[in-house]
Amino acid sequence: MIKKFGFAAAVALVAASAMASNFRAADQVYVPAAGHITGGSKTFISDIAISNVSSDSVTVSVIYSNASGTQTVFNNLFTLAPNERREFTDFVGTSSPNGLGLTNALGQLIFNGCKTGGSCDVNDTTGCPGGQTSGICPDFRNISVESRIYSVDNGSNPATAPTNGQLFSGYPWYSFVTQEQSQNDLHRVFITGLRVNGGYRTNIGLVNASQFSVTQFRVKLFQGATQIGADKVTDPFAPLQAVQQPLTGLFPTASYPLGNGTNLWIQVSQENSSPTGDANSNGCPTGCPGFFAYGSVLDNTTNDATTLEPQYFKSITDAQLACLFPAQGQTVTCKSTPLIHRGVKHH
Repeated sequence: MIKKFGFAAAVALVAASAMASNFRAADQVYVPAAGHITGGSKTFISDIAISNVSSDSVTVSVIYSNASGTQTVFNNLFTLAPNERREFTDFVGTSSPNGLGLTNALGQLIFNGCKTGGSCDVNDTTGCPGGQTSGICPDFRNISVESRIYSVDNGSNPATAPTNGQLFSGYPWYSFVTQEQSQNDLHRVFITGLRVNGGYRTNIGLVNASQFSVTQFRVKLFQGATQIGADKVTDPFAPLQAVQQPLTGLFPTASYPLGNGTNLWIQVSQENSSPTGDANSNGCPTGCPGFFAYGSVLDNTTNDATTLEPQYFKSITDAQLACLFPAQGQTVTCKSTPLIHRGVKHH
């Protein structure tokens, strides 16, 4: 429900996803885009690879949230043996325990790892002492998640059919961007490599990473060093709402292809977040605002897709690097304030 990190360590860790580092393991991991859905002559499918990085048996629960923020929880869906890695083909469309059994779905997934037979319920005062205030249970266990979303011809066998797809790495919960880090300039990210011309098109994904707040996004479009047009402020996003739309839909009045349609990039930030009615009782008086953003550039001829990850405007400092990689025998103190908080109740 809530997790707290010392600021110095937190900033270093939060930067992990934006820098495409290998800090991917967590007891709660987001996949921002996954589904099983038909569009035209193609069916879009997500394969999922999950790793248990602990020496305990881990039971995994999954939250699915669609483009309107409607959430479905799949408690105790499957179990991984100690250090087991397992792949799930068509995870969203396949029936449990090897999938969610949803055949017309596109949204985000949130994976939760719990020690098998343990208690990861923060309201369980015996199995999770202090969980109501700390949001941390002793039986939380780390997992990592990788996914590939791809298309096949309708009616074909995904195991043998030609496919066209892209990677979505699972984001650990602590890597979301939040407006509450504006004083450290960690409230905004940029996505570069966007293209809109005769050869390419680009989609932009925006994800509310909090279960306990409604939020809006401010998106700015640039070409080179020049901002194009006015800022785009989105409609409010419901808790855990995940939306992907064409860049031309976000900025419909821009004069495309804007020269040769390259050198385009966007800046994304979050604002006007307001807590839900149950936020305070779940330890999130501010709503624990957080978000993810990504881009997807597609070849207009082959439909080949490339995932574009967000990046911070700042680098990790020497002090933050020392928290992650202390010298041999060195003791580093990495505690300070403010704190970052988990935005989704663990299942």
